[in-house]
Amino acid sequence: MAEQDPFISVADLEAGIGETIALPNSLEVKISLDSACQAVRTYLNQTINLVEDDPEIHSGRYGKKIRLRQRPVREVTSVVVDGTVIDPANYSVRGDIITLIDGSLWWTGNDNVVITYSHGWDLSEASDDNVPSDIRFVALSIAKRIWNDLGADAASGAIVSETIGDYSYTLSEAALATVTSASALSGGEQSALDPYRIELVGDTPTQY
Repeated sequence: MAEQDPFISVADLEAGIGETIALPNSLEVKISLDSACQAVRTYLNQTINLVEDDPEIHSGRYGKKIRLRQRPVREVTSVVVDGTVIDPANYSVRGDIITLIDGSLWWTGNDNVVITYSHGWDLSEASDDNVPSDIRFVALSIAKRIWNDLGADAASGAIVSETIGDYSYTLSEAALATVTSASALSGGEQSALDPYRIELVGDTPTQY
């Protein structure tokens, strides 16, 4: 999957640190936002951002229900079992659960079910389906730590090479250790995120 945009903004970071950032497009800012959002995604096992028409493979278990791995489920585009497209009238979607309602069962097989669906939240605060405030708050808290610990001073030697056009960069060993440490979630941050967290048992998602 392509690299995702951060779901918190430069304006959020400025509000969080209580000052205007002199170089809002700098790599130091991007590292702070990207690393914070990725830390949250990793803990939740979620993309967070809206992803449209994303194919997800499951193994049939001869039951009526399959639980999807990403939330929130916005729309199920298609369900294919063993190469056969299932009529939408034969299943229902409730939350992240797809249930067969025609009396049939998911045929047992390895990676034989492909469900294509759109999932995640919008980045626009004007949307009714924007990223929940508690998820954004945790990401902002992490971004503030990274910004403060990495140092807002570009002369710190944190970035040893960079490519502005694609925003690729290489961190020094010391800076990488700093970012890794600052990205670690506190117990309180984990508790705030736990209602959204997904864990996998094999390839089957379960509520945390």
